[in-house]
Amino acid sequence: MMEDDNIDKDLAAGGSNPPSEQPESQNVNMKIVGYNILALIIYTLLCRLGGNEVGLIFDAFIIVVHVFVCIIAAIINKSWAWLLSGILVLVVGFSTCVGLGSIG
Repeated sequence: MMEDDNIDKDLAAGGSNPPSEQPESQNVNMKIVGYNILALIIYTLLCRLGGNEVGLIFDAFIIVVHVFVCIIAAIINKSWAWLLSGILVLVVGFSTCVGLGSIG
């Protein structure tokens, strides 16, 4: 409680405290999510370059495999980041497939 008072007094006096550093595990978790979304973007673009319905079906197949791998990795590593990645890949991938299917 005393520390909070010191922080408030420092801020009121015009000083600034350096931002508290995030734990290393949080950075690693966000990297896991980011890399999985990046992989989704890359193989979706590559499948879309095919320009036909086969590319869309292949993209949907890769998304299902990607989600399955993320769920298995979440169980093995006991990490919520992998589960979050799998859910995001499923939602973003499904909506992308629906959007690209309606366009093309």
